Amino acid sequence: MPIVPGTQHTVTRRQGIGGVVSSTKDPNVGVENGRSMLAADYTTLTIAQSAITEANPGVFTSAAHGLETNDLLTYHTEAGTALVTGSSDTAADGDVFWVKKVDADTFQLTSTASGTGLQVSTDGNDNQTFSRPIGKVV
Repeated sequence: MPIVPGTQHTVTRRQGIGGVVSSTKDPNVGVENGRSMLAADYTTLTIAQSAITEANPGVFTSAAHGLETNDLLTYHTEAGTALVTGSSDTAADGDVFWVKKVDADTFQLTSTASGTGLQVSTDGNDNQTFSRPIGKVV
C-alpha cells in the first residue's frame, strides 16, 4: 500500500522477535526531517545519469525497482550535480517526489500525487539516490 499524500501514516518495522518500532510522519514533509528512522528503514535506488532519459516527461530506469504509483521518494545529490526538472528547477537534497510507475523497470517523477511526469532537463550525477521508507504502512 503506497503512502497517500495529505494524511498521516505510520511506518512500522520489526526488530527481532516481538520488537516493533513505529514512526509517524506527515507525508507533506520530507521523511528525513525530525525523524529517528535508521538507514535500514529505507529502500535506496542509485540512479546513474545513463539510466535517466532527459525528456518531457523524464524517464528513470532501474531494473525491478519495486515502486508503485504515488510512492514517495526523497532525492539525494550525494554531493554531485543535482537533477534539474523543468527548465530550471534544481532538485535539492531532501526534496520529495511522487512516483508514476511506467512498468517494472521504469518510472517517472511527479510533483503531486497521481500527477503528470516531470520534465528532466539535466540528469544529475552517477551517485544520486532516491530513498523511500519501507515496512508496513498502517
